[in-house]
Amino acid sequence: MKQIFWFLLFLPFTIIAQSSTQVESDSSSSYIFGQIYTDFYVGLNDHYQPQSAFVFKQGILGYKHTFGNNLSGIIMLDVTRTTHFTGLSDSAGNVIPLDYFEGSKYTAYLKMAEIKWTINNRFALRFGQLLNTQYLTFQDKFWGFRYVDVTFQEKYRFGMPADFGVQADYKLEDKLLLQISVVNGEGPFRYQDRLSRFLYSVNVQYSPVKNLTLKLYTGMESAPDTGLCINSKKITSFFTGYKTKQFGMGAEANYVKDYSYISGINKYGFSVYSFITLLPRLTALVRYDYLFQQFEPDKLINNYYIFGVQYKPVKHLLTSLNFRYYSNNNFPAIYLNAGLKF
Repeated sequence: MKQIFWFLLFLPFTIIAQSSTQVESDSSSSYIFGQIYTDFYVGLNDHYQPQSAFVFKQGILGYKHTFGNNLSGIIMLDVTRTTHFTGLSDSAGNVIPLDYFEGSKYTAYLKMAEIKWTINNRFALRFGQLLNTQYLTFQDKFWGFRYVDVTFQEKYRFGMPADFGVQADYKLEDKLLLQISVVNGEGPFRYQDRLSRFLYSVNVQYSPVKNLTLKLYTGMESAPDTGLCINSKKITSFFTGYKTKQFGMGAEANYVKDYSYISGINKYGFSVYSFITLLPRLTALVRYDYLFQQFEPDKLINNYYIFGVQYKPVKHLLTSLNFRYYSNNNFPAIYLNAGLKF
């Protein structure tokens, strides 16, 4: 498996070195970008605590520079909660009381540090810390309401948002995009595991007609350890979506076999959503998620709904008033979201 992925990854560049003419450009450019996402919610029952709160969801600051020789670099910082303390117990399972100060729940970390070499009109090579092609590079942009909520796979942790590695891109006009990646598999917060087990993935996007996209992602990562009930993790994701300036709808189905590298722990589910522009500044949106988590012999099912509207009062500022319901903890709530992009 490893040999096949490495061969596919570097085969395009062997061909290019022998037969292609590199595209050159004399211009260079750079810019700074940022995103600020925040919200306020009020729960309609007391099944969840706190019942109401102001929430800071995301703060991104980035810089991109494109050189004249089709070489570019991008670095991006994100602010989120990077650690979580779950408790302390003794060998018998008794909980040990502990008084501690966890520190800030909003920590800046390196989310992306990518070097991209555009070899010609069809081939490109990326290396460094790369965004996940599983869901972040396409579905997130297609959904377009990240300030309201993230897409299905990010919300339910089907994969890491970014990772350290290398990626080869092949693009055929606006019809086909093939991306082959080899990354550590540990995400942006950890070093490579001691056994050097990589995550190998292939992402294919195809647009048979204008505005319609079909996407298939598959990945495999060997377990970072060995032992009873330890298996390789396998990921499969399929997405289809149709989007214009006035209307969009998308659907995705996702499956992770042997989640956390443990045999019998599987996660799968689907998400469907749609949005339509009612007025130049007003958009209606709706979304439904179904999540099934299998922990043999147990299981967990969650249904998640979003109904709302988006209003753009001025350029760069997004606002949304929406209703949400989480079936797992029976929590209906009203949300007011705000997002700023520059």
